[in-house]
Amino acid sequence: MSTSSVQSIPETGPLRSARRVLASTVKGILKSPRGVQLLVVCADVLMLVFSFTAFYAVRVKSGLFLFAPDVPLADFLQPTAMVLIAWLSLFWFSGVYISVHNRSLFDEFYAVLKVIVIGWVVFFIAIYLTSSHNPDGISYRMISLLIYLVLLVGAIGFGRFMVRLVVRRLRKRGIGLRRTIVVGDSPKSRQLVEMFTKHPELGYAVLGTVAVSNSVTPEFASRLLGRIENIDQIIAARRVDVTVLGMELQREMVPKLLTETAVADTTIKIIPDLYDIVSGQAKAQHLYGIPLIEINPQIMPVWEQHLKRAMDIVCAVVGLVLGAPLWMSAALAVKLEDGGPVFYSQERVGLGGRPFMMHKFRSMRIDAESKGISWTTANDPRVTRVGRFIRRTHIDELPQLWNVLVGEMSLVGPRPERPFYVEKYSKVLPSYPRRLRVKPGLTGWNQVQLEDMVENVEFVQERLRHDFFYIENMSLRLDIEIIFRTILRVLQRKGQA
Repeated sequence: MSTSSVQSIPETGPLRSARRVLASTVKGILKSPRGVQLLVVCADVLMLVFSFTAFYAVRVKSGLFLFAPDVPLADFLQPTAMVLIAWLSLFWFSGVYISVHNRSLFDEFYAVLKVIVIGWVVFFIAIYLTSSHNPDGISYRMISLLIYLVLLVGAIGFGRFMVRLVVRRLRKRGIGLRRTIVVGDSPKSRQLVEMFTKHPELGYAVLGTVAVSNSVTPEFASRLLGRIENIDQIIAARRVDVTVLGMELQREMVPKLLTETAVADTTIKIIPDLYDIVSGQAKAQHLYGIPLIEINPQIMPVWEQHLKRAMDIVCAVVGLVLGAPLWMSAALAVKLEDGGPVFYSQERVGLGGRPFMMHKFRSMRIDAESKGISWTTANDPRVTRVGRFIRRTHIDELPQLWNVLVGEMSLVGPRPERPFYVEKYSKVLPSYPRRLRVKPGLTGWNQVQLEDMVENVEFVQERLRHDFFYIENMSLRLDIEIIFRTILRVLQRKGQA
């Protein structure tokens, strides 16, 4: 059979479907920053295993480990697993997997090198402190660790270089590009459009431009998708992933776009001339010598974010386990009062606008919302006798520790609201959705500042000021302060009943 006849055989249905699924998966991975992070993690795993295998071979047998039958496999697998977990934990905790898609190769390698050296020093100190219990001399083990350091640095650097090389080549073929629009006609914005078009390996596919004034250059107008007034419709229709803000004169428009439009739902990059508007929320990135800034709503350092999540998990587990007697007593009291359900589950809006079911001990009558949705007021007649007690002592909130454990909530953050109120107050207060940029909390700055809740715009505005204060000043110190203030309020039996 000739080569031409073989090539002309059409693909079967299952094969065509498999290729489409594979292509879609690859595009999704390359387009998503988390996808690129996953590739880097996989490369690190392979290189960590390779480097430790080579080190183990030199350390144990002075030869290739695979050809050392006198070394049991279990004696190799156990330390390999421990070393793998230790290094991945250190990489994750130090934040070297954050924004790997934005850093240059040098910046990425330098960040990883610092972490590796710190980890190696810790290993060396541990070896030195235990040297008296080992017949090997400290000099021999020092040389072994230096060999391991060289192997580790070289392997990790090579793995990350290969990931970057594969990603860039796929992007040059148009695979996994992020759908991008450029807002504002300026020399730098036009330069960025040209650069993104010429260099698809950067990961951006320019869908078009958006004008913020009536006067635009012919070059900018040739890619025009519409005006700034229609930005929400453009983002929705074009399924935009990245919005680049390149305006020069309309600086006052930037804060509104960041908080009141669909731009907030995309990755936001701005021209450096606007840096002072968002100082404290941005980080610089250089693309072929042109600086570009990506808005970063996470004020907390990476290590604090990880500690915050660890604190959530520990406190949730302790509360769920040690609080079991209180749980059962509260559940029994609720059940005995009117025979209704013990728990009340309600849909709330969480991080990024994603809905989730928040759980509480039921504190109101079964028909509490028969006349419609409304906030609880002071001395609300819908609250039962048991409900009044558990609300005053905040025992009704305990089931939300489960929401904290599974990651839908945090111990501290803006309180999650129902979709009805999110939609209602977003129309009145355009900045309201900004609350959704961080994970909602069991307690928050607003809860330790205000007393009774009142369903009106003035109260919501005051709550927003408190929520924004927390968002703009997020830190472990502030979280701990809020937790202690909350405990104090519970002991003082302050709270809505």
